[in-house]
Amino acid sequence: MKKLFIIFLVLIGCIGLISCASGLRQGDILYPVPTSDVPAGTLEAMKRPRSTGRISIEGFNEKEIVFKIWLRLPQEMWLEYVIMDEEENSISEESFYHGEIRAAYTRKMKAKEESMFRKGKNYTLHIGRKLTFSHPVYGWFQLFYSYKFVL
Repeated sequence: MKKLFIIFLVLIGCIGLISCASGLRQGDILYPVPTSDVPAGTLEAMKRPRSTGRISIEGFNEKEIVFKIWLRLPQEMWLEYVIMDEEENSISEESFYHGEIRAAYTRKMKAKEESMFRKGKNYTLHIGRKLTFSHPVYGWFQLFYSYKFVL
């Protein structure tokens, strides 16, 4: 009887660990933007993410939206987050420092004063970095991830 009780406790513990671990990376998959224009082995190619991330929308109202994001980047850097509507109008723009190479974090983004988030509308979140110079391919913004969503 004692042996059966110990097996039962171990089984419950394993189920609890599995359920906790599965909740860490829930959400949609963020795929890196294709890099066919960047030659392999160059410094520019090494600064781009090569792996997928995860994203989920935790909540929103007319003036703000909250994302839970998990990313793996090749180095620490400032990232620009831009939300655009169907007409490619910028609804929200924020800069955040991504201080860890692998990190899960929550980002609260506020809509611009003249804009608002509306239920049922299509939006796109662009994640990338601002360049200090105008690159011939990227311009002033190097796009890493692009995520389309409907509120």
